[in-house]
Amino acid sequence: MDSALLSLAAVLAAVVVAPPLAALSKRLIAVPLPVVEIALGIIIGPAILGLVEPGGVAATVGRMGLAAIIFIAGYELEFRTVTRKQLGWATSGWLISLVLAVLAGIGVVVAADAGGLQVSGDGSTSLVTTGVFVGIALTSTALSTAMPSMRDAGELETPFGRAIIAAGTVGQLAPLLALSVVFGRRHIWWSVIALVLFAVLVLLSLRIASRGLPESARRLITATMHTSGNFAIRIVVFAIALLTAVSVEVFDLDMLVGAFAAGVLVRQLLSSIDPVDRLLTERKFQGIAFGFLTPLFFVTTGVAFDLRGLLSQPLALALVPVFLLIMFVARGLPGSFVLPWTSSARDRVAAMFWTSVGLAVIVAVVNIAVDEGVMSSVIGSAMVGAGMFSMLTFPTAALAVRRAR
Repeated sequence: MDSALLSLAAVLAAVVVAPPLAALSKRLIAVPLPVVEIALGIIIGPAILGLVEPGGVAATVGRMGLAAIIFIAGYELEFRTVTRKQLGWATSGWLISLVLAVLAGIGVVVAADAGGLQVSGDGSTSLVTTGVFVGIALTSTALSTAMPSMRDAGELETPFGRAIIAAGTVGQLAPLLALSVVFGRRHIWWSVIALVLFAVLVLLSLRIASRGLPESARRLITATMHTSGNFAIRIVVFAIALLTAVSVEVFDLDMLVGAFAAGVLVRQLLSSIDPVDRLLTERKFQGIAFGFLTPLFFVTTGVAFDLRGLLSQPLALALVPVFLLIMFVARGLPGSFVLPWTSSARDRVAAMFWTSVGLAVIVAVVNIAVDEGVMSSVIGSAMVGAGMFSMLTFPTAALAVRRAR
């Protein structure tokens, strides 16, 4: 049998096994599903069993899983529950996070290089460039993967939850925009202009989408909702493909920027269809995303995780708690600015935990940096490890602080 098929079968086996393992873990400690999926990827990857090598079909499809995560984050953004003031404070807080995290990232990279650790993949990239990549990644907020915990705790509909959504939205999108502008193929000013033009295009599209779908399209959605035609899902997939292609090929932005824009646009477009049909469409796409695409992304991330390099170099392993601390302080502290000034200290600490949870965008930035040779796989694995620990501990800590309040 083709080894590529065996590798794909091993990855899919990890996808199937992950939910039962995550459910069993609740008897001891609740382990988020993405962390379980990455751990299974490490087990079947070169670091332990060697059943799957990095890359291949599964990794390519897994990249679509990351786009699905960002799409759903854009789709679930409810502008009516987030005020402009909250978005303004969230943006200001993220800009402060960017400055702090980039300075910390450069400092850590310089110190690691002085300690004899290879920090760049090709050995020729400047330490400052690598440090900027590190800093941008550590300013992210894993809103889309933290939202289930907030929803289960009944936090999403509270003023506190809406403030965290504002901070998380900016923390999930802004690092991707910064990455596109700073490390695009064009001059930085052309990248800024391209970003503005793309934003104008999206706003114009939203204006058109606000009119809703034509009556004939709405009837077709209803008629095919329970058939193999499933017109609504095809609209969703087409919107993602179109906007990701336009963002990359026309505006030289990261594909995830287009995926987020597609989520916002599709929500507006589907707002005019029957509520039952809209709910079914959401459930069906979430089934595809969370049942297949997203698990592939996290499992293949684990496959590419350089566990041996991390364990063989004590300095690299020591970077995991360092990166975790940077996330909590440099991202979490400014992220708490989105709360009203009259908020209690406990609420601010809880907000720091929520806004400093990071994983999906960290993995995306690390993948780009390692592929470009800007960052070594060891440094990248330390950052992903910090993201996994933040996912494992920060939501639990945030909920505990809020309960104590």
